[in-house]
Amino acid sequence: MQELIGFIEENSDYFSFISVALFSFFTSLPKDLNPLSAVALMFQQIAEKVNREDRSDSYKRLASILSICLIYLPSILIISQLYNVVFESAFLEMLLLFLLLSWHDKKASYLQIFDALKRNNYAQAKFQLASLTQRNTKPLSLMGISKASIESMVLQLTCSWFAVLFWYLVSGIYGAIFYRTVQLCAQQWNAKDPAFTALSRIPSFIYSVMLFPVHLIVSFTFALYDKPLQNIPQKFKQSIAWHHFSSGLLLASFALSMQIELGGVRLYQENKVNYARLGYNKAPGVDKIEQSLQRLSLSAWFWLFCISGYHFAPLLLEFITLSH
Repeated sequence: MQELIGFIEENSDYFSFISVALFSFFTSLPKDLNPLSAVALMFQQIAEKVNREDRSDSYKRLASILSICLIYLPSILIISQLYNVVFESAFLEMLLLFLLLSWHDKKASYLQIFDALKRNNYAQAKFQLASLTQRNTKPLSLMGISKASIESMVLQLTCSWFAVLFWYLVSGIYGAIFYRTVQLCAQQWNAKDPAFTALSRIPSFIYSVMLFPVHLIVSFTFALYDKPLQNIPQKFKQSIAWHHFSSGLLLASFALSMQIELGGVRLYQENKVNYARLGYNKAPGVDKIEQSLQRLSLSAWFWLFCISGYHFAPLLLEFITLSH
């Protein structure tokens, strides 16, 4: 028993991290209590002040950089000071990571869409979907709702859970906070909205760059459920035709692994946009929404398994060496 306690204390950073990552699967703070909602509201208020027609594009681009700094730098300053006063700094870091990870609340939203479609309540499904995507959901058919839900689910959960985990492991809690700040900025000033074209240019670029390695790694994770080598040419061909290569590769990998079709025509406000078709020529049914959520959950478990293996590999090698 004493050896087990000593082992846990020796690897306390790992066990704290893995506990928070798992905890985020099952619960999350209500949106009104999560500080991220306040940050999103700040970016909305900033946009109202600076995103005016009488402002030049160069002014808006400069304002976007200063806005990110205005929110990120004071946050980091406050957090760094909290580290000096809290009794356990590891507890503060894990609390921050839990706030940054967003899985359970989005999972619940997509399950509500799935339940509404099972009850043939298309109006409720469209209403719920409208809060998760920028596209116009009113004209969507049953197949359109299923396809839009799956696309949104893959993109949203990748950028809100996998990406936070990636940047936390690469650059620590400050890097994860910076990623989340840029993400919230880019989402509130959505580049698909013509009104935010100039204001969102720099945040959207930084956001795309930070998501690029995450999309690549997650897309290869999805490939494990398919034929990893056989479909590589098809994935790259489809993703090149997509408007963003990395997100296209992500969606193409997921669509091929699920043997469904994603992409196609969609409406943003009143603008009709024809995106490339990804995956197989097979429309997703309602059941694919739940299966897609299960596939994403399995991929998240796989990530945690690989992280655990990487952490304990030196100990395992040392044990095998001593055994011989």
